[in-house]
Amino acid sequence: MAKKKNKKSLKRKSAPIAPKKEVQPIVPFFTSGFWKTNWLQISIICVIPLLLYAQSINFGYVLDDQIVITDNAFTKKGIDGIGDLMTTESMTGYFGEQKNLVQGNRYRPLSLITFAIEHEIAGGMEPGTSHLLNIILYALTGILLFRVLLMLFRKKQSSHWWLAIPFLASLFFVTHPIHSEAVANIKGRDEILALLLSLSTLYASLRYMDKKNILWMLSSCVLFFLALLAKENSITFLAVIPLSIYFFSEHKWLDNFKLLGALLFTTLLYLALRFNVAGIPEFGQEITDLMNNPFLEMSGNEKMATIMFTLFKYIQLYIFPHPLTHDYYPYAIPILGWGDLRSLGSLLLYIGLAFWAFRGLRKKRISSYAILFYLSTLTIVSNIVINLGTFMNERFIYMASVGLSILAAYLISDKLAKWKGKTGLMAASALTALLVIGYSLKTVTRVPDWESALSLNQSAVSNGSNSARANSFMATALYNEGRESGGDEKIAMLDQAYAYADKAVSIYPRYLNGNLMKAGVAAELYKISRDEKLLLDRFAEVMAKRPDVPYINEYLEYLEPRTTDLQYLKNWYVETCLDEVMIQSRQQKWALHYLNRAYKLDKQNVNVLEALATVYNRMGDQARSNQFLQMAQAAK
Repeated sequence: MAKKKNKKSLKRKSAPIAPKKEVQPIVPFFTSGFWKTNWLQISIICVIPLLLYAQSINFGYVLDDQIVITDNAFTKKGIDGIGDLMTTESMTGYFGEQKNLVQGNRYRPLSLITFAIEHEIAGGMEPGTSHLLNIILYALTGILLFRVLLMLFRKKQSSHWWLAIPFLASLFFVTHPIHSEAVANIKGRDEILALLLSLSTLYASLRYMDKKNILWMLSSCVLFFLALLAKENSITFLAVIPLSIYFFSEHKWLDNFKLLGALLFTTLLYLALRFNVAGIPEFGQEITDLMNNPFLEMSGNEKMATIMFTLFKYIQLYIFPHPLTHDYYPYAIPILGWGDLRSLGSLLLYIGLAFWAFRGLRKKRISSYAILFYLSTLTIVSNIVINLGTFMNERFIYMASVGLSILAAYLISDKLAKWKGKTGLMAASALTALLVIGYSLKTVTRVPDWESALSLNQSAVSNGSNSARANSFMATALYNEGRESGGDEKIAMLDQAYAYADKAVSIYPRYLNGNLMKAGVAAELYKISRDEKLLLDRFAEVMAKRPDVPYINEYLEYLEPRTTDLQYLKNWYVETCLDEVMIQSRQQKWALHYLNRAYKLDKQNVNVLEALATVYNRMGDQARSNQFLQMAQAAK
């Protein structure tokens, strides 16, 4: 028995012992000497934006600058307006009340506060200062991106500094022309501040993970709150920050959750403030204006297919940024269905990107991180989560482009540069130079488009834009320029303005601004030609689509006592109201409104009386119809 026991014990002792799993040491994110060690790269990243955008310092206000600066009552109060900016929806200072024109409302007070402070210091409007600050903030964003990426890629060194992923990604970011809208348009500061503060939050979060110092956690929360006040898409960093820590460190998930919990609490505080000020978003809210709801006339399948096409456009514009425009309103992007290969191909592309990203999660692939960064930050501006009021905008990809820049840098630095020794290195260096030079040249040629409303809209329509908004805005810009000109130049500019307004209406017949511009330009041309019949014909075209344009009613009131042919005007009222307004627009109340104008001019005109009888009959008021028929018989 003893021998058997000894044999068993010997067997147990001789059993192989499984090697202990080696615990990898946690390498801190932060290393000192950033400025001293990387002064050349920092200088390049800082100087390039200053050079690319320097010309914009001489530009004025354009586009939505009037909403946040020039026509915003709160911004123009200076320091005294900050309280109003913090306690009202962001368009209230422009409209005078909360309009809720788009889903989710808008609460982005931080950039408006910076404009108010500028107004206070400068004592008025200083667009040059605003442009300069945008450029400086953009350069700082590039430097901070470089710093954060160095912390993340601290274990991945490159023998050639110009091909290191942190530098390459930051260089692609600051030179890319798709960012020109965010930087050259003063209003784009909300985008710049949102990313700058979100990256600052990521930096503070990485510092917290190193030392577990509560001050760094508090700094993260404060910076994140400010980022959310800049723009709500900063909320996507709730995904980016834990992903960054997971992919690039060996920290325990518990530490990650503590930080994420603090940031979630900060988000709840922000949402409580936002909902209290701007109201709880009504995602089921029906927006009936096509210019604030581009999917208004689409089926569910058409909406999703069109959205997928715009998501493909973002990637296409990052790879090949041409043509660029500020206007993607209906119908610059066509209505598509799933039978269109562009939509279907985009869907397959994004499914492939998502599959690759999640497949590389466990192995912590850099490509997976870059794709997840892109997809995470794109979600809220994709039109899938919330209707943004336009098909797409180049500024929407500003934050998400960081992910694409990291992916491009990784493919060049880690793949191409290591392909066949020196051949790959030369190819990677050449491709980098080609991209940076190409992006820079495109940016330099794109920035002048933002000089004025006229130059911006000329750029938008020069590519044969099918946007009703772009054509209407071009008409407005030419109209304003033409009124300040004289002679043949004035007539030429107004003729062009009318043509653009007419195109806007042909794209979207019920577009109020397009019809208003068409009527306004027609009236301005009438002041020169005095061709009353041409004016009335053009007014009739507008009334066939939008008889509710108030300008026409006001101008007719001006024209009636000055008409050279009163009989023609009365007959025009009858024909227009019966043929254009009542039949085409099916708006009997407006037909009645304009016929009453004719009735006041001549209460014995048989044609007017019979027309009134016809309209009342269509409206179901037989008594009034018979009354006017009797009056017509008596007047004959």
